[in-house]
Amino acid sequence: MPCTIKNPANIDLSSLEPHVNGMYDHFAHKYGFKKPPVMVFDSDPNNRTNVLGKTAYYDPSSLEIHVYTDGRHPKDMLRSIAHELIHHRQNLEDRLNVGGYQGEGYYLKNKELKKLEQEAMKDGNETLREYEDGLKLKRNKQMSLKEWKNNELNQLLLKKFGILKEELNNEEEKEELDEQSKSDLEDRGSRRAAGGRRLDEEQEEEELEEGKGKFDDGDGKDEKCDHVPCEDQDKKEETKNENLQETVQKVLKSNKKIRLRIK
Repeated sequence: MPCTIKNPANIDLSSLEPHVNGMYDHFAHKYGFKKPPVMVFDSDPNNRTNVLGKTAYYDPSSLEIHVYTDGRHPKDMLRSIAHELIHHRQNLEDRLNVGGYQGEGYYLKNKELKKLEQEAMKDGNETLREYEDGLKLKRNKQMSLKEWKNNELNQLLLKKFGILKEELNNEEEKEELDEQSKSDLEDRGSRRAAGGRRLDEEQEEEELEEGKGKFDDGDGKDEKCDHVPCEDQDKKEETKNENLQETVQKVLKSNKKIRLRIK
């Protein structure tokens, strides 16, 4: 059941009224109001100049929520309405008439009214925040759905006019070029590796060639090899033996002459 809105302040409610109704629906759904209140937007220049003046109040007898509008931010007026909606709930539950002192400063003098005010401050702000965040999430979801629909429509239009197909072909060509470039790089790397192996083999062959005629004498040093063919070696041995024999004979002859002289 919607609430009635009165505007004796004659302010522009075009942007505020949808939130007043939406917020009331959220409160009514959560707390189960049996009767809707009447929202009254008032103007009081004298109250406006009072720093600690009233922002809103609830009239239990007429079920009216009066909101002062002078110089206020729209969201601040929604906070006042949320606070008074909890008092409306307390009134419908017959908890608002607690008796006792209800004049200025009642918050400090009347413990029962203080509890009701604390409930209104807590539940009013929390329920308003629920309404606000729920509305934002709903809008974000609607925007996401709208973007998705727009994207789908754009896709269909692009396909219809052949633009999307052309873009896809360009992407396929790009992928093919990327694959070809990758393959060329791999082939080039393989050739470089094969060339490196050939260079290593050639270097080993050169080292082997240089190492011919050398041998290791056991102390880790390479010496020149005087290796000669076996036949030449045998001839050298025979010549060396003959020379040795001649030398021995000469020595014996010399010794014989020496022995004769001594005798």
